[in-house]
Amino acid sequence: MTYKGSTDQPARVDEFRIGNYISGLCEFITNCETPMTIAIQGDWGSGKTSVMEMVKDIIDKNAVHCVWFNTWQFSQFNTADTLSLSLIDALIEGLGIGDGEQIEEMRGGINRLGSIMGNLGKRALIIGSDVLLGSSTTEEIKNKLEKLESDNAEKNLNQTIATLKERFQACVNAAVDKKEEMDRILVFIDDLDRLEPLRAVELLEVLKIFLDCEKCVFVLALDYNVVVSGVRRKYGPGLDKNKGRSFFDKIIQVPFKMPVAQYDISNFVKKTLDDVAGIKCDDNETKNFVSLINNSIGSNPRSMKRLFNSFLLLLKVVDKNLLDDNGKKALFAILCMQQRFESLYNYIVINRDSIGSKFFSRLVSEDIESLLTKDGFEFKNGETDEIQEFIKCFNRTITLGTSEDSISAEDWDRVKRLLRCSSVTATETKAPSIKKRPTFIYDGDTYIAQGANKMNLSNLALRLITDYAKETDKTAEDLMNMINKQIPCYTTVLKKAGLGQIADQSNPVIRRKGLLDFHFAGKDEIVRLGDKKLLVSKGWGAPEIKQLIDILEYGDRVE
Repeated sequence: MTYKGSTDQPARVDEFRIGNYISGLCEFITNCETPMTIAIQGDWGSGKTSVMEMVKDIIDKNAVHCVWFNTWQFSQFNTADTLSLSLIDALIEGLGIGDGEQIEEMRGGINRLGSIMGNLGKRALIIGSDVLLGSSTTEEIKNKLEKLESDNAEKNLNQTIATLKERFQACVNAAVDKKEEMDRILVFIDDLDRLEPLRAVELLEVLKIFLDCEKCVFVLALDYNVVVSGVRRKYGPGLDKNKGRSFFDKIIQVPFKMPVAQYDISNFVKKTLDDVAGIKCDDNETKNFVSLINNSIGSNPRSMKRLFNSFLLLLKVVDKNLLDDNGKKALFAILCMQQRFESLYNYIVINRDSIGSKFFSRLVSEDIESLLTKDGFEFKNGETDEIQEFIKCFNRTITLGTSEDSISAEDWDRVKRLLRCSSVTATETKAPSIKKRPTFIYDGDTYIAQGANKMNLSNLALRLITDYAKETDKTAEDLMNMINKQIPCYTTVLKKAGLGQIADQSNPVIRRKGLLDFHFAGKDEIVRLGDKKLLVSKGWGAPEIKQLIDILEYGDRVE
């Protein structure tokens, strides 16, 4: 069957081999004491809805009656004031007990509660739900409400909520009694954490009225951090940080964190690569693709679907002459970089004609922060180590598993051609702000800012100074004084240093050429060329090179 892309619909089958978690959750739900509230916790796209769907499909329908409520869908058509009422109405509708007297009484209670909410506003429900936090805010609101004795709605609020809970319990009992084997109602409430955090917390406060009903198990899809954020917004940023946890713990008896780290994505990746691109992988090749994913976007199901959909699109866009099996694998590696490290991807796209294949070995072996920051590249916290681990996987994919340290010039040529047409799936629509790597051409050779060892700007500085020394009668001391006085050089070690900081990259190059007798003298590190002593800094950037060219009057010789 032709692969046509993945939608964002939840999966109904266990694609990642977490069946033991799902079956364990089903067994717990079926046999636990009631009332019980379970939180399915995880990031967006981690599979919370899929797990709930699979539990609903697997659970014994004779013993458990299931009700499903999607807060996200209802919130699109309900104001903040009426969302909680819609939830209550959907719950009783989902019980499936028809339109008898109990339902009418329940709906009458909902209308009564709606009238009270209209008079008092959403804060009124804080009293009925006992606020959970036990903060002084509750007493202050109660005191204010108690002064409004003329309003009968306010006087009767607590009684109305208590009556509503009793009527809901009666509806639950009626639903359970419909089947002899049935002993509980299972209520799924999905997408709570897609609401604005404050609204999510307010909905939980209302929901607390019903969470304590016998014969009910509630399963809520939410993220703990959303709850904490909502509590802080509702009660102020100065709230004790433990209060957010207290709120969560008083609502949730059983937290179930999505076992994303335990996802076995191998079969999913292997099958999808075959479906999408006709790439048939053995176990070792599959491991490398899995490693690419784990070191870039991670095993979040939604992120992986997005990755493979983008891959499918690029396969239809890219020149078919580039898409043999090796080209497809390289394209997939590029796409992983684009979706996780877009700044690095943009940097490579912009500089693809100048960085060369050795750039990738340098990303693995050198301090990449020093390597890239001069060109305006900005790292996020902790990103340097993540990039290096990803590049190792990237190199293994490009070289078909032969190396994680470097790629060949031939492999790099293929990557460059693929880069030209891969940007259509990039998230950023504006041109990236990364600066193009400065280049200088001297005597037919091209030198690049932070380029490969033999062609970086430190080597250009050394060559310019050396040639100038050979062509003039100036002493080494004259050169030192002339240059040091005019060019402040910046290094990764010292914020500001003179030319006494030797170029680490330059030394082995010069040594291989048999040109230097290197020694340390006082504060100055000196390169001795014949009878002349010259100083070189490792902090050469484009501005310093331009100053050096002016000092030496080489403007007509360097492009």
